[in-house]
Amino acid sequence: MRQILRVITWVIILGGAGYGLMQLARPPDIAATEEVYRYNRARAEAVKARNQVAYSRHTVDNAGRLVAGAKRDEWKIVEETAHQPSKGPALQVVFLHDQDVPFAEAINRGNYLSRLVRQWTATKNPDLAVEFHTFSWRADFGPDEFASARLAAHVQAVSLSRYLQSIGRPNAPLVLIGHGLGAQVVLDALNHRRVNRIMPPARMVLLVQPAVHRINIGRGTYTVTQGVDESVVRYDGTHYYDLAAAENVIATCSQADSSLRESFPENMGAETQAPKRDIALGLPYASATEAEIFPANFRLLDFSPGKHLDMAFTSHDSVYDASGRRALWAVWQNVLRKL
Repeated sequence: MRQILRVITWVIILGGAGYGLMQLARPPDIAATEEVYRYNRARAEAVKARNQVAYSRHTVDNAGRLVAGAKRDEWKIVEETAHQPSKGPALQVVFLHDQDVPFAEAINRGNYLSRLVRQWTATKNPDLAVEFHTFSWRADFGPDEFASARLAAHVQAVSLSRYLQSIGRPNAPLVLIGHGLGAQVVLDALNHRRVNRIMPPARMVLLVQPAVHRINIGRGTYTVTQGVDESVVRYDGTHYYDLAAAENVIATCSQADSSLRESFPENMGAETQAPKRDIALGLPYASATEAEIFPANFRLLDFSPGKHLDMAFTSHDSVYDASGRRALWAVWQNVLRKL
């Protein structure tokens, strides 16, 4: 018996040693190493850009579902990027990035916008302090995994709502910026705040090329034809009242946004007439029916190429190039006027 135990012990020792040597001999994961490097660089830049980074990425799995044992209202802060709150009332700006954006890139995009927003605000209102936050949600499942990313957006919205509650202060206006599918996280968070009567309401909601069904925001009717029979169906958008509860809402759209067209077909089939219910709100208003009614505080700005001589969103990612920067500057001037 002792001989058997001795043999088993040596097998375990030798097996463990062999596995350890195999691990040492394996080539390093270059992609993972580069991502860690990019993350550390982005985090260091966030400190300089005064961009506080919070995240809920740990709460969802690879299919966009809530991780077993996690809570929907969990969120964390990247402590190295946390900034000291302003002594007086400050504009609280919270940015939600688009889908298929790794953590490091999410921070970099927040750094970019933090610098622009501070510069633009100082130009128009030098007495208004700005506290900028990037809330990074997990949506980097790949460009073809839109369904998983949209599910993840719904799951992580409560985390965003709780984070907004944690940074809220009296007389500090709250501005929410949602880009692409990040707009869905914003809308679901607004729904959570409205249903749970979390005050005060957002002073401004800015939806940049939102990957959101327009029928979920508007109200109106559409006609369904079945043979020779026609019936009129009324709809009330899921988020109509969530946006109505905010003080001001601005959304942008662009005819050239090919990524939205890939995710949102232009119609629902021959049986359905106006409105084309599957169109994203980030596509031009002219492509939908005039029967739609949006909240009174809502404004849609069309940045299709040719609409403005010096600015356009020529693609979804052009938000971050020179043309998109000019368009965002025009939007931010609207924001500051309404504040």
